[in-house]
Amino acid sequence: MRRLKTGALGLAALLATATFVTAQEEGVTDDEIVIGNVLPMTSSAALVGRAAHFGSVIAAREANANGGVNGRQVTIRTEDDGYVPARTVQGLRKLMDEGLFGLIGTGAGAGTAAILPILEEEGIPAIVSFSPLQAAVDPIKPSVFMLGASYQDLLYAQLKYIHDNDSPESPKYGVIRQDDDFGNQVEEAFHRAVDEFGADTAEPIRYKRGQKDFGAEILRTRSDGVNVLVAGGVTTEIPAMLKEASKFKLDLRIATVPTSTLPPIMQLSAPFGYDYYSGDYISPRGSEGSQHFEDMAKAHLNEEEQGALNRYAITGYIATSIMIEAIRRCGDEPTRACAVEQMESGEAFDTHGITLPLDFAPDRHISATAVRVLQVDPEAGSLTPVTEFTEY
Repeated sequence: MRRLKTGALGLAALLATATFVTAQEEGVTDDEIVIGNVLPMTSSAALVGRAAHFGSVIAAREANANGGVNGRQVTIRTEDDGYVPARTVQGLRKLMDEGLFGLIGTGAGAGTAAILPILEEEGIPAIVSFSPLQAAVDPIKPSVFMLGASYQDLLYAQLKYIHDNDSPESPKYGVIRQDDDFGNQVEEAFHRAVDEFGADTAEPIRYKRGQKDFGAEILRTRSDGVNVLVAGGVTTEIPAMLKEASKFKLDLRIATVPTSTLPPIMQLSAPFGYDYYSGDYISPRGSEGSQHFEDMAKAHLNEEEQGALNRYAITGYIATSIMIEAIRRCGDEPTRACAVEQMESGEAFDTHGITLPLDFAPDRHISATAVRVLQVDPEAGSLTPVTEFTEY
């Protein structure tokens, strides 16, 4: 049998080689760093998933155009989960098998919840920005961070504004919510508000994911005498509810999630004659605060790609930019642990005016939580702030 003779110098060389090999973190090569997304690129949520993907692409191309991250180019890899939580897990596993440093797109609320144990176990740096989920950061998960107010805060802010400034005579509050984790958050916001106000309420109404007709739900809303409604739809469900409400000429104050401000959703809602409320934690497109983002989009996307952009592209851009900067601060040999340490260091990340500079801390893995309530006029295609940014 032939045996390998190492000797003292040979053993040292092997150990040095082993050290070099293990020093390369997952998703890192000599010339590349891989950041991933798992997003609904198809299904009813594709409108927001595709936008979030292109937001990440803009941030990566901007970084690469400026020399990359300490000499390495940033690669964005996106898996489609089709808005199905089991596929969110499959998408993450595939990205991990191919080599993944950190994750930005974590799927919708139920998808994010499904992958949280994997992110914790593997220590994968992740920034939840696509669909806020309180459970992502409460309790704190060592490698998981979140941008933006939770749905609980976004909807509570609107209901408080309605209660304080636009309450109908004899108000009665109701909610139509999806039958999943997203809907659970919507209902939590509803109960938080109505319990605080001591308001008269109707029994919450649930609907199945992907439902298109809301005749029965709106008829029940009418029978219950609801005049303040949380329209807990994701995208096209919102105009579908408004369509049915308009048939009965219901006089409603309506609270919605941020997807209601997307131009296609406003266009679908316009014929039904309702203004409604929404809330957000970022500067809207077309504003002074989003100018840098718009400039980078024009520089790094073609016209077709630019056509897919909406406010979810901005949040994807912010989250990816923060991840890239955290990696840059780690120097020539980035590790996941270092990126996490940099993110929770308390040192602010510049968002180019989209928000105030953002930071995290070891005991606070969430940032950009202040909410501004917006009045939405779908027919005019306008968003009018009715409050300042406020912590709730």
